[in-house]
Amino acid sequence: MLELLTRAEMAPVSRIALRLADLSHAQLLEIAAAGCEASTEVKNRADVILAAHKPLAQWAVEGVLLSSDLLPHLLAQLQLQDGAAAAVCSQWADGWEATSEGRRRLTRVAFAFPPYLLGADSLNMAVIPGGDEQLVVKYGYTVRILARDVSSGTSFGLPGGHEAVAAASDQFLYMTAGNRLRCLTHDGTEVAVYEDQEKHISCLVLGPDGLLFCVLYVEEDDELDEIVALDALTLQPRYRFGQSLLTCACEMTVVGEELFVCDKDNDRLQVFSLAGEHRRSIMGEWKKPRALCLVEDRLYLVEENDYEEDEEGERISPQQGRRIVVLSLQGDTLQVYTNPHDGQIFNALCYYDGKLLATCTVIRDYHSVCVGIMGLAGA
Repeated sequence: MLELLTRAEMAPVSRIALRLADLSHAQLLEIAAAGCEASTEVKNRADVILAAHKPLAQWAVEGVLLSSDLLPHLLAQLQLQDGAAAAVCSQWADGWEATSEGRRRLTRVAFAFPPYLLGADSLNMAVIPGGDEQLVVKYGYTVRILARDVSSGTSFGLPGGHEAVAAASDQFLYMTAGNRLRCLTHDGTEVAVYEDQEKHISCLVLGPDGLLFCVLYVEEDDELDEIVALDALTLQPRYRFGQSLLTCACEMTVVGEELFVCDKDNDRLQVFSLAGEHRRSIMGEWKKPRALCLVEDRLYLVEENDYEEDEEGERISPQQGRRIVVLSLQGDTLQVYTNPHDGQIFNALCYYDGKLLATCTVIRDYHSVCVGIMGLAGA
């Protein structure tokens, strides 16, 4: 009787188990391996059973998985989606951090940008910083501040459609048009105005100590551009610099105690101290830098599109304008990401919600028309 009870307790409890009981060891092994490859849940269950019944030998744990010499080589093979490895133990967490540089490569990710914003020929963006980031988008005669899911938000109208949202802080928005710069609250109330009687204003970036840097330029003139540092609240000018060095200055970014400026027509980045002292120039295989974005310890650069052709009618630089160049702060090229859509060029960059956002545009009737916003991870 005892033997019968024991056999009953060991009997398979499902129909599939009864059928599997008749298979050979090799056949069961084949099914088990296929199940682990097809299902993460099955693989995790198999890992638990193996850990309980077939634990890894102690020499392998200490001599391989916890080896200070071998661990970096193991973790260097893992990708961003394998981040759970950093939670194994403190030694693996340190190893994951030490090998993270090789995993920071731009890859495209989904980004649900409101479709009604696409197709505009005057679309530009800025990010309101802080714990609850918000994306500011200007299109047509409207400025909209989008919530985190970018599906809704507040908005206000502009008296004219030519203004661009050039920068944003946790309190203010900065709008430029021609030789005029306006500081507005987030609901559109004007706080201060700055006008330059001789030059146009563009390409703003906020700095420390209440500074706001702007590019001043003259349209269709050989006169060199310059930068003016303003008080970010009152828009009163403090000092100017860079006029002898800059030709067609474009976007800027603040990196620590330095200001990096796209010097487009000179094919370089000019680096100044925040007081205006020129420190160095950065050049590379890239040409005509027109947009620049800083994320942690890397610079992301977009080039001006180039339609120049050779004598046979072929584009000389067909990739120019379609790529994002990833640079170290010293100017070394770490990666080049190319837009997979032929005919679309990158126009502007910003870092929002853990993604590098790049506006993708096409040229229609001499205007740059936004046809998409590409989200890129790995910045």
